[in-house]
Amino acid sequence: MRACVIRAARDLSIEPWAEPALQASEVRLDLAWGGICGSDLHYFQHGRVANSILREPMILGHEFSGRIREVGPGVQWLKPGMAVAVNPSRPCGSCDQCSAGLTHLCRSMRFMGSAAHFPHTHGGFAERPVVLASQCVALPETVDLALAALSEPYAVALHAVELAQIAPGASVLVTGAGTIGSLVAVAARQAGAGRLIVTDIAEPALARVRKVTGAETHLVGDPEATRATEAAIGEVDVVLEASGVSAALDMAIRCIRPRGRIVQVGFLPPEAKLSLAGLLIREATLVGAYRFLGEFDEAVRQISTGAVDLAPFVTARFGMDAAEEAFAAAADRTHNVKVLLSFGS
Repeated sequence: MRACVIRAARDLSIEPWAEPALQASEVRLDLAWGGICGSDLHYFQHGRVANSILREPMILGHEFSGRIREVGPGVQWLKPGMAVAVNPSRPCGSCDQCSAGLTHLCRSMRFMGSAAHFPHTHGGFAERPVVLASQCVALPETVDLALAALSEPYAVALHAVELAQIAPGASVLVTGAGTIGSLVAVAARQAGAGRLIVTDIAEPALARVRKVTGAETHLVGDPEATRATEAAIGEVDVVLEASGVSAALDMAIRCIRPRGRIVQVGFLPPEAKLSLAGLLIREATLVGAYRFLGEFDEAVRQISTGAVDLAPFVTARFGMDAAEEAFAAAADRTHNVKVLLSFGS
């Protein structure tokens, strides 16, 4: 089969890859669609994601859907031809966090398309990826498999919103209108947010999320625009910080009401300089949000039933042979949110 393989920064190729034999409880898929995530971009641009550094060739991709091609020994409920969304999490099941039911915080997590461990954990950007049957969530035949590929990032958004504890009618600020920020805005609206505000440095991104969610939107970036935005926002009950920019977290702290709640969704750089005094004088709660738990199944349910329409966020589709062009498009936040890849089979 062919696979999308990263070897180092800017060293991406579509190349032959040996197909592994199916083991017990595994299934082989025909890839339908895969979404390029920020972590995939980091591997492509820098050869690493934080401390996860490429040390051997690795198949990218952890957002994908497909159809069952073959089932391994012991797999009963999945049949060839079934459409599935794939949860890329592979927790160990035995550490203290897994034992406590917090499998997303597994101390030995094998997340697909990740160089966190050596050997690396290969991802799903292959013609016929192999996954555990337990990673598969069956889809109705009517679902668009391209939208099903957004189950993973939407699950991240749902988890963040769950941690935000949004009360019906609450005022909610989302900082950042990239993929995750846009999906967080959708999830916040689904959770009952009243006044929903989204900020970003790019007007096209704001226009898209405004059209989908009806959110109030504001451009930020230079100090004058940020001050004007903060004055317009006033105080809010909840902030979901999805940009991963320290200035956005600073703004979140200035905009949160006393005893409000801030959820940090975006990854802040290690050298980020923060002013946290505002947390103390407001007695605000700051909580991190990492990956997802049962929200993956809920993401699949909402996408499959049409409870949410994520189609406006799929802004480009490419064949896998144009992978480098697709990665360049994914890096262009002015014009794109979610870029999808397929082998076209």
